[in-house]
Amino acid sequence: MADPITLAALSALALSEGVKFLYGQAGEVLRQRRERKAAAVELPTELFESSGGTLQPDLARADELEPELRQLRQSLSEYGQGVDEIDPQDGPTVELVHALRRTLETIYRRPIVFVGESKQDDGIDLTSDASVKEVRGYVAAVRARTIRSGSIKASLRADSVEQGGQAIGLDVGDIG
Repeated sequence: MADPITLAALSALALSEGVKFLYGQAGEVLRQRRERKAAAVELPTELFESSGGTLQPDLARADELEPELRQLRQSLSEYGQGVDEIDPQDGPTVELVHALRRTLETIYRRPIVFVGESKQDDGIDLTSDASVKEVRGYVAAVRARTIRSGSIKASLRADSVEQGGQAIGLDVGDIG
C-alpha cells in the first residue's frame, strides 16, 4: 500500500481520474451495503496496477466503516464528480484521497495501487473479532510468528474457559 507522498507524484490527470473511480466505488459500496448485495468490480488497468481478479466488498466491513466512507466521499465530491481537478501538490486533499483509498482497501481486503505509483508495503491492517462458547485447550483471535509493521486489533470473547485452557486475543512471537 502506498502513502500520500507517492500519490502526489502522480500527474494531475491520472490522480483526477483515479479520484473519480474511488469516489464512484465509495458510492457503489454504500449502495451495495444498503441493498445487502455485494458485487465484484475490476480495477481499470489504465488507472491502477492490478494483480488480476476482482475486488469483492466485505459488507460487514462496509457496515463498520460506513460513517467514515460517507464523510470521505462527501469531502471529495467536487473532484469525484469532475467539477474540480485535483492538484497533486495539495497536501490536505491528497490526504483525503489516500484515506478514501485505504478505507476502500479495508472493505475490499486488497491494496489499490495507481499506475506509476511506487508499491510500498506499509504493513498489515488486520482486525480480528472472535467469539467462542467454551475453551478446553488453546484459542487465539490472532496468532502470528512475526509481525514487521502495521496495525492489529484483536478481540476474543469466551463464555467459559476450562481449567488449563488458554484464551488469548493476540499471540505473536516477534514484533518488529
